Amino acid sequence: MINPKLKVGDRVQILHMEDEMDIIPMGTWGTVERVSNVMDEDIYGVKWDNGKTLNILSTTDVWDTEENRGKFKKKKITESGEIERHNALYGNLDVFANFKMRYLNEYLRKVRECGAVNMFTAASFLYMGRDRMEHMFAYQDIDSEICEEVLDMANMAQHEMVSGVIKVLESEGKEVELNKINRYLQRYSQKVLDSYMHLF
Repeated sequence: MINPKLKVGDRVQILHMEDEMDIIPMGTWGTVERVSNVMDEDIYGVKWDNGKTLNILSTTDVWDTEENRGKFKKKKITESGEIERHNALYGNLDVFANFKMRYLNEYLRKVRECGAVNMFTAASFLYMGRDRMEHMFAYQDIDSEICEEVLDMANMAQHEMVSGVIKVLESEGKEVELNKINRYLQRYSQKVLDSYMHLF
């Protein structure tokens, strides 16, 4: 399991830290010094082996522990749900590297609370924007007042998805063209949603 619960004294290895990879590079080990929870987000104060002290957050960062890896290797293949979750998160590290997952996870949490869509089919909500969503809500007779927070966040979610896709294209050395952005938006919206669903 990626992002196992931590306690003071645990050794942790960072796999991705949003906006801080230049300070704490991927693969850095550290020791947990503090544990707290604020609004359903686990926050761990970590003293990193490179001398830095920086928190890791359950909503945006990805980590693992040596103990957890040992347990995972010993798991029986019959525990396929746990193995699937582990593989899905490791396979989506590019999502954590290129997208503002804290905002997108919060947005998807609001989408879930709104109840306007089955979460398995919510990927398009990440890039559709407010205007299209308002039309969809009206057409499907969904009370947009209940989903007002989702509508308020929709354009920013769309912006974050487009920005993340552009980062992916640039990291792959591909030209940033509208048809590629649209194609990648669909693919990466599903990857963002998959990461959210495996984490939460």
